[in-house]
Amino acid sequence: MQEKQDQRGYIINVLDRTGWNQTELAKRAGLDPSTLSRFLSPAQAGQSLRQTTLRRIAQVTGIPFNGDAGHSATSYAGLAEPEAQPLDATPSSLASDVLARLRATIPAVDAWTLKSRALELAGYRPGDILFVQLGTPALKGDVVCAQIYDWHAQRTETVFRIFQPPYLVAATADAELLRPYATDEESVVIKGVVLHTLRSR
Repeated sequence: MQEKQDQRGYIINVLDRTGWNQTELAKRAGLDPSTLSRFLSPAQAGQSLRQTTLRRIAQVTGIPFNGDAGHSATSYAGLAEPEAQPLDATPSSLASDVLARLRATIPAVDAWTLKSRALELAGYRPGDILFVQLGTPALKGDVVCAQIYDWHAQRTETVFRIFQPPYLVAATADAELLRPYATDEESVVIKGVVLHTLRSR
């Protein structure tokens, strides 16, 4: 029962953050639309989603699922990401207003607060808020949001890098962040392209 509650909280969080409905999410994840409608139906008590289904949703949305015991539905948005964290803004903040306006005109926009120096030489600093259009094909030179999956450890990390096909590269003087990642659509997946940046004084 707890497993289904955790999964349900995750799916609701995904729908809220992407702005997609159940059918759109299923379509983008390559699932039968009835999979999510049955799962979210109150009449289907006890039925849980398969791990492969959750993995597809995580890959297409860039929102990791952590089904470990002790994680509530509200904790999925902040999985102790070392390089970036989902926007944690009050409803009346400027960042929230910008995000709401973007979501009204552009499908599937997410916002992240940058925590690393991985893009400092490209003009991005820790604390900047990056608005990402999910599912947008990346072009050479784009700043992208990507997910690094460790399937054995069941861990996901969100990073922001510059796309230099087929690699994701940093622009920094910090030697620890210079390791390039080769995109492979399995363990390194581009989730979207940075559209706008917001910086506070």
